[in-house]
Amino acid sequence: MRNMIAAFAIAVFAIGASELAEASDSFKQQALSRTVMSGVRTKLGQHWHINNDCSLADVPAVRIVEAPKHGRLEIVRQPVFPDSAGRLERCRTVKVMGLVAYYTAKAGYAGEDSFVLRAPYGDGKIADTTMNVTVLK
Repeated sequence: MRNMIAAFAIAVFAIGASELAEASDSFKQQALSRTVMSGVRTKLGQHWHINNDCSLADVPAVRIVEAPKHGRLEIVRQPVFPDSAGRLERCRTVKVMGLVAYYTAKAGYAGEDSFVLRAPYGDGKIADTTMNVTVLK
């Protein structure tokens, strides 16, 4: 499903980081963990770029660095509510075009899976996010 990446990410997965390591001022790595059910399409995160006035800046580009081995990853372009904090918190009620990551584990599979996404954040910065997925039956 690598062709489904028109662009993407993860705030970089705006659903919270469990581990974060700064590699340099312009590159960071983070790891997130989620639990999903086998065979069920599950939203894992979303990514967007907005201006200070809450308007769309652009739809971010995202690249799959490492695909999941036990499931399917979909990056879908769709309207999202930015889950912003700080000075952009007021933008949470304004829908903008963004990218949403959906993961579906192979039916009947139970165990661990993971994938890595690369996405821009801030001005001229890049983040790699490793998503560790626990799949339950």
